Amino acid sequence: MKRYPLVSICVPNYNYGEYLEYCLDSILNQTYPNIEVLFRDNQSTDNSYEIALSYRDKFRDKGFYYNVSQNKRNIGSDGNSNYLSRDIEGEYIFFLASDDAIEPTFIEKCIRVFDENPSVAMVMVHRSEIDEFGNIHQLPPFYNQNCVVDGESQAAVFMMAGIAIPGQRMQRASMLTPIKKYKRIFNVAGDWYNNFLAAMCGDVAYIKEPLCQYRVHTGNETNESEKNLLGIFEHYQLIHAFCDISKQFGMSKPAERYHEAVEKLGSMCLRYALKMYKCGEKEAAVRYLFLAPALKRDIVEDERYAILMNMERYIGLDLKREIEEFEKKFNLNRTISYNPPENYRLLDI
Repeated sequence: MKRYPLVSICVPNYNYGEYLEYCLDSILNQTYPNIEVLFRDNQSTDNSYEIALSYRDKFRDKGFYYNVSQNKRNIGSDGNSNYLSRDIEGEYIFFLASDDAIEPTFIEKCIRVFDENPSVAMVMVHRSEIDEFGNIHQLPPFYNQNCVVDGESQAAVFMMAGIAIPGQRMQRASMLTPIKKYKRIFNVAGDWYNNFLAAMCGDVAYIKEPLCQYRVHTGNETNESEKNLLGIFEHYQLIHAFCDISKQFGMSKPAERYHEAVEKLGSMCLRYALKMYKCGEKEAAVRYLFLAPALKRDIVEDERYAILMNMERYIGLDLKREIEEFEKKFNLNRTISYNPPENYRLLDI
């Protein structure tokens, strides 16, 4: 008889009533039969909580345990997630933001990977992006094949890129205990940090099929962190934390990429500067451009840097035209998929 270990799906929510039904329906449509769903509202001011309550009968009819709770006050996103993880009973834990969604076979395929690969502590999947109007956009996967990467090698990759938001990853619940003492509170970089901690506990699997839909809209928390530069400074803190933690686990590969990781942050400043210009946040754009040389000294010799610095002179339609010309000439977003680190194993999924 086939065994179906319990999977705990945690859905933290704050004011995402507009997208919540789409999210909860994607859980109801899962092909995997043994799921518990824990929804926790962080004192929303919209109708999120009422929508969540209205789904009790639907989950009961499906045979899924479904718990809805609400905090007495807003305790922040990390605090809300911590309360959810405290109450799980599953062998596996998965966090799904209430504005995101998952494809029907997401859980089934993740569990298959765990079952067939006992050394894997976390499974990551590729994602597509869905905008606030429901249009889905496809992106190149991070790795160019389904694979299993040893934890130390994947930790070295996490020095350079976070790769997965919570809706892209599932973890063994058993790994929560050994990493508990390393937990820290971040405003926006907590997901990246938690990915790194998972790599301290075992191998990491990657499925290149887009099984998660990540919502991109004007209300995303990350937009504010980009405007005030909080995100880039937290990422700098992450790099130092990763070097320290990996040494405590006897790993050397992450620290070997320290200087490369810092310089990449300098290059990321150009991407953020362009985004700020496009959003009409010229002051924030200029701050990114002044920060970039502190992280990557020779970036001042980069043609893209010079053009972006010069954009400060333009306003209105002239600025818009400069941005369009820049984007025709340069692409600051990732357009390729990478080979997995050496010694990876192919994943049959």
